[in-house]
Amino acid sequence: MLRLSTALLAATLFAAPAFAGERSAPTADCPQGVLTLSVLKPQNNPPTPVMISAWETANKCMKIELNEVPFGQLADKINVLAASGNPPDVVMYDGPNTQTYAAAGVLLPLDKYFPAGLKADMVQATLDEHTYEGKIYSPGTQQASLALFYNADMLAPLGITPPRELAKAWTWAEALDAMKKCQKGEGDNVTVWGLAPSRFGNATPGFVYRDLLFLRTFGDPKAAPDSSAYKTYWALSRDAKTAQGWINSPEAVEGAKFYSDLFNVHKVTPKAGIPNAFQDKKACFTIDVSYFVAGLANNDPGFKWGVTPLPYAKAPIVHTGSITLGVMAKGKNPDEAAKFVLDMSTGKIAEDYNRAARALPVMKSIAAKMTELQSYPLNIFLEEVQQWGHPRPPSPHFAQYDKIVTDALRDIAYGADPKTRLDSAARSLQPILAR
Repeated sequence: MLRLSTALLAATLFAAPAFAGERSAPTADCPQGVLTLSVLKPQNNPPTPVMISAWETANKCMKIELNEVPFGQLADKINVLAASGNPPDVVMYDGPNTQTYAAAGVLLPLDKYFPAGLKADMVQATLDEHTYEGKIYSPGTQQASLALFYNADMLAPLGITPPRELAKAWTWAEALDAMKKCQKGEGDNVTVWGLAPSRFGNATPGFVYRDLLFLRTFGDPKAAPDSSAYKTYWALSRDAKTAQGWINSPEAVEGAKFYSDLFNVHKVTPKAGIPNAFQDKKACFTIDVSYFVAGLANNDPGFKWGVTPLPYAKAPIVHTGSITLGVMAKGKNPDEAAKFVLDMSTGKIAEDYNRAARALPVMKSIAAKMTELQSYPLNIFLEEVQQWGHPRPPSPHFAQYDKIVTDALRDIAYGADPKTRLDSAARSLQPILAR
């Protein structure tokens, strides 16, 4: 048995393909051997098997080895592997963390790999999110934005027809009026809420991607750069070093008060989560991303639904950003890894994926080819990204910013004084941002 085991082990070693990051022995078709690139990604996210198969078919002398982890474990896994002696070649990560990983030396800048015209083809919000100190670290793989979904069957008897054009978008005052009229019941006896609770994060109020917009929309990007209105719109200084006066400006406090009133004064949305509130006809409206369209189309909720642009207070704004691909700075095969990232993010592979997933492309050239994005309701999300979209405030300390602001917004939803709580958040952020 010992001799047999030894023989089997030897046969296995000689027959095995190259380990990730290494090349196999040369062959007639691949004189330099077959290179196996390692890719770390979250489960149930691209690159999909179809995308990888298409790439391997086009690149006969390269193979992909996937390492998949639950999304909640991804950041920790990246940090561990980045510090190891054998990091993956490519990583799929959450886009708002680009500056964090770039500042820490985890990601490789990709500027030299960009073909002519690619930078101009990227949606501006994506370019802003993935640029750090003048260098680009990812081309982006897909985009997302938020809009207001509505139950048309509930609104029709009330004579309410939400707009379908960005130029005619509701203000939040108009949206609130519609939510009040549509809601059924009050106090502990609400049977239909005006606005469904958030399903983002841990399904409690405050998630920055959704709820920071209630503050930012009270600002003005066209105001003087030293004005509080300008600072409110950006929610963090442009050099990412100052929160004081940006997250807690008078206009931000005004927005936080409006946000709090939705829960505590107007009481059109619940604080406790109600899973599938919109789909189960327990809410007239819900704020969600473009992927929600596919979910409703594939799983008919039993009522006519529609989409209207995200309402605004003073200036329209939506948060953009999604998972994206980058090259690990300490990977062994940067040139080949960069080729994989660019091929996954541009051209035919990216176009086919965006069509299949009904995702919003980063590349304007791909979006122009997708006729389904030019028609209602997906055109609303695409136009929002292109006209109203901005990333969550980019920062090398985004994770801390995200948590501190989320906690503050959640407390405000639960009844904390908006000014006091935002002042506290600004004080907590300042020493972190100054590092």
